[in-house]
Amino acid sequence: MERIIARTLGNEGQGIGNLISGKVFFAEGLLPGEEAEAEVISEKQKIVIAEVKERLNDSDQRVIPPCRNFGICGGCDLMHMSEELELSFKKDKVKEALRRIGGIDTEVRDIIDSPRRYNYRNHMQYVISGTDIGLRSKKSSGFACADGCLIEYETFTRIKEVIRKCLSDHPTTLFSSLILRGSERTSEYLAEFVTEEDRSHEILIRDAKAYAEGMDLFAKMEEASGGKLTGIILQICSDKTAKRTRSGKRVTLYGVDYYREKLCGRLFRIRSGAFFQVNTEGAEQLYGLVREVVKDAQVIYDLFCGTGSIGLCCASEDTRLFGIEVSPEAVSSAKINAGLNGIRNATFVIKQAERFDFGKGDLPKPDAVIVDPPRKGMDIALITKLRKLAPEKIIYVSCDPATLARDLKNLSCDYEIISATPVNMFPFSHHVECVVLMSRVKA
Repeated sequence: MERIIARTLGNEGQGIGNLISGKVFFAEGLLPGEEAEAEVISEKQKIVIAEVKERLNDSDQRVIPPCRNFGICGGCDLMHMSEELELSFKKDKVKEALRRIGGIDTEVRDIIDSPRRYNYRNHMQYVISGTDIGLRSKKSSGFACADGCLIEYETFTRIKEVIRKCLSDHPTTLFSSLILRGSERTSEYLAEFVTEEDRSHEILIRDAKAYAEGMDLFAKMEEASGGKLTGIILQICSDKTAKRTRSGKRVTLYGVDYYREKLCGRLFRIRSGAFFQVNTEGAEQLYGLVREVVKDAQVIYDLFCGTGSIGLCCASEDTRLFGIEVSPEAVSSAKINAGLNGIRNATFVIKQAERFDFGKGDLPKPDAVIVDPPRKGMDIALITKLRKLAPEKIIYVSCDPATLARDLKNLSCDYEIISATPVNMFPFSHHVECVVLMSRVKA
């Protein structure tokens, strides 16, 4: 056993300090200033992972987690922190990543907090285990707990209860998980059951339909939603890759494969499998930052555009918008969303942004480029293309401060940072979004 004292917080909210030996320890759940008896469970040359066995004092920034499953499921890892500490931690996380990884010493604006800290998630994934349904375990992909989640839409809690009752009355091993998505603004919801069985697709579809019909699932789930259940989807993940990436074949069992959301005064159709921000009110705040920057741009490129939400929220009727996205489902939605909102000068293509030839065809040069890459950030090939494209403004929307800092460093020869604003899109989680405005440095 080691007696440890945390002095600061790590990237995922762990307590960090030094052992008597000088090695740096990481201890989950320990706040700055707290002392504990801990056991070293993993040790490397300079770093150890410590597990707290007994906390000897409490920080004045520690709160009682409102969820009794805190630490069990893999979701809310900062629920033991005060809101004040959570926000300062996330701002400091962005600032430290820019300094340490990017070598960038710039002012980071105060973090914009989510309008809602509870029941804000419009997209949830659950494990189906025997006759129960609930959240994934923090330490494995298995089942953790069946209680209602404090950050999921309350509608999802009711829908889960209906499914749990059906599973209890008539058990089946056909389904391994469930994905619920929806909108409180349109009262439309979409359910997607996942099967990992390796039988033929025809038989799996037949059996899924038979179970849904026998249980009258569509009607029961719609009644529980208090709105409209737009569809029930079956996702077939029969091979290892599909199971890992959740990219199996999707079949519409009932209804349609999308729901609609209202965002920034626009209407969006979101297909099953397409990316969309999980915090609707938070997304409006984030997109508002981007919209203010590009409001005078005549030509906007939206890279990693997903369903087109950022670009379409920022574009006017006269704006020429060009979006690039690798997901066919997302591009299909983006094209429909442009039409739904009267944006006639929008073009969306299915392509990896890294492999797109921006000098090809008659594309006009952009005034502004919006990039919203996945957690891994942009690769150097795309950064080189952006530098050659030389738009006046680049707006980088990031979900990972580390890759953000790396990419900003690679752009720093041609662009200077005008502002960096963290956005708390995921309350109680260590994840943080950030919007960075860059302006081209004049020769």
